[in-house]
Amino acid sequence: MPFYVAFFRFYTNRMLKRYFRKIHLETDPFDSQKSILLIANHFSWWDGFIGNYLSYNTYRKKFHVMMLEEQLEKRKFLNKAGAYSVKKHSRSILESLNYSAEILSSPEHMVMMFPQGHFESLYERDFSFARGIGRIIDRSEPQLQIVFNINLVDYFSKQAPTLFIRCHTYQGSRALDDIEKAFNQFHMTCISKQNEQLV
Repeated sequence: MPFYVAFFRFYTNRMLKRYFRKIHLETDPFDSQKSILLIANHFSWWDGFIGNYLSYNTYRKKFHVMMLEEQLEKRKFLNKAGAYSVKKHSRSILESLNYSAEILSSPEHMVMMFPQGHFESLYERDFSFARGIGRIIDRSEPQLQIVFNINLVDYFSKQAPTLFIRCHTYQGSRALDDIEKAFNQFHMTCISKQNEQLV
């Protein structure tokens, strides 16, 4: 295992254990023989750490995450940990999308993407998907599986927060509008579970 990959796994574990009182993880069964497109809500600095945690703790895949070019420029060391850039509203976006599809052509890989392409509040209720996700899905079939990932944080009566990581293996239509609708429904289900959660 490359040094940077091993280091970021160690660093991710350490950071999550240090800043969260508990990690509550819920996942569906998945096909280990297929690559994973992990579609997640983009609400915090923690998102990439959470994706990395899922890649080695749950899915046993090589981790990759698409980041906006301006964000990655400020954190170039993340290139060593599986991050690659996309520049919105430019011709190079097609290269980034095609590169994503190329990664996902191999079953040992997982790519994390954020449907809205930018940070939004933890309390966002309606996600609109960037159209490029559809291109990646179309070019990666049939070896691809789609996993929805919703991450939420709550304190309840504790001083330190609990991180709730919920993942759903999507089995429906590959039409982007249907995926967007299903993702939003899963997000609302996760929020409803928060109200029932006793920690």
